[in-house]
Amino acid sequence: MVFEHFPHLMIGPILATLSWVVLIGLMAWALVFKTRLFNAFDKVRFDSFFCGLLNIIFVFFMAFMGSEFYESHKAAADSLMRERAAIQRVLSIELPTAELNQKVKDATKSYLQAVIDIEWKQHLNRQQSETAQQASIALTELVFQARRDCDNQVITHCIDGLTMSRYLSAVDALREEHDLRFSLGIQDKEGLRYLLCVFLALNAAISLLLVYKHEKRAALVPLVMYCLSVWVTFLIVVLHAEPYVGFRGVEPTMLENVLQKLS
Repeated sequence: MVFEHFPHLMIGPILATLSWVVLIGLMAWALVFKTRLFNAFDKVRFDSFFCGLLNIIFVFFMAFMGSEFYESHKAAADSLMRERAAIQRVLSIELPTAELNQKVKDATKSYLQAVIDIEWKQHLNRQQSETAQQASIALTELVFQARRDCDNQVITHCIDGLTMSRYLSAVDALREEHDLRFSLGIQDKEGLRYLLCVFLALNAAISLLLVYKHEKRAALVPLVMYCLSVWVTFLIVVLHAEPYVGFRGVEPTMLENVLQKLS
């Protein structure tokens, strides 16, 4: 929410969560001390146990969101390692001719350049590149064409069945990881859950101020401390919300290293 509209802004999550917390603090202060909504507590002291209960609800909800986002972030990092491993498997399989091996390297290089420059850096793995798809198809077509040429006796150096099976298995694994990367990058927006988090934090902040309803000056310090704690909690969760966004986002460093070796 908010920062999702500026995915390339590295400090977007920090600014967004800070704005949420400032808004929560100001709204809670205004509702408790500037309106008549809670005037009943001028004569009756608010129960601090209820304040703690609201905070526990907020903490459990944030823990649930944080766990889900962390798993998604970890899955993105694991998928990157498997994609690199699949590429290395494709390149490590020795085909019968130097020309065919060179074509595989060229197609792999084209795939990596499109993935890094277009899919990763431009679209944050939310939109596929046609160049990458064509390169992936070319990796398969190369060996099928070589097999047809062998059957038609156009070439004498043929690919044996075992080598072809290993090669196609590696290419299929590469396609699976490519699709998985996009399933992690193209996720539903979490705007509703962020709003629920803000609402729960606002409830807890109001309950905290109601405990200090009779000591307005004394309420300022606990409110500031509470808002800082909420900010840190929001920030920890939000930094893992988008696996490929922000300064905690997964970077294609491993793929860049493979491309550098090919170049």
